[in-house]
Amino acid sequence: MTRFEIMAAALIAVIALALVAIEPDVLEAPFQNGRTVVFTLGGTVLAALAFVAMLWLRVPAAIRVTVLAVPFVIVNWWLLSPYFSDDVVDESFSTSISQQAATPTEGPVSAGSPAPSAVAADEPSPAPGGPVLLGAGEFIGLAGHSGSGDAGLFQNPDGSLVLRFENFDIDNGPDLEVYLVPGPEQTSLPEGSIHLGPLKGNVGDQTYELPAGTELAPGAYTALVWCEAFSVEFVGATIAPGN
Repeated sequence: MTRFEIMAAALIAVIALALVAIEPDVLEAPFQNGRTVVFTLGGTVLAALAFVAMLWLRVPAAIRVTVLAVPFVIVNWWLLSPYFSDDVVDESFSTSISQQAATPTEGPVSAGSPAPSAVAADEPSPAPGGPVLLGAGEFIGLAGHSGSGDAGLFQNPDGSLVLRFENFDIDNGPDLEVYLVPGPEQTSLPEGSIHLGPLKGNVGDQTYELPAGTELAPGAYTALVWCEAFSVEFVGATIAPGN
């Protein structure tokens, strides 16, 4: 091992220590779940084997450093950079979860009449002049992540459905996607899960349109933020009918 390689390793170590000093939570990144542990340990073993092979083949030191350092820097930047930034979104909406949760119906409901329309009721009430809240819930952190905020499922006057996040604030992370999953308190992606696209931001109010023509069976659903990179849940909110 040459002096050049020792200096390169020392520089990487100093940068890593500085990042930990700035944001201690980065130490959790390699150990969030089984997949991240395998990813971390597997990458380390592969790097060690590659280094030994290059030494045996007498590859020049500059090439050895480049082959090992470039992928290391790219992967760790992708994995760790979300810890140092927030993606803030502020999408407007004609109503709010809190407003409609406080006044779930437009008028009185007579005794013996059916309850207000719930999530995917078989015969939803006629749509008024704006979006109607079908159900709502609060986000909780999953798999060691933290998060808060409200999720609400709305039906537009034209019958289309949207998922709304409000007061949303979660840990940032790589490759986060949004799903609407059948059933309460879901932490995986069973059959019937609806992919709504990439998470627009880890902070702020945002809206996701369900695919045109989507018909939801009655019952509770989970708004789930999922990390595709490591196949792990991030945060979830059970959207209960009538809440």
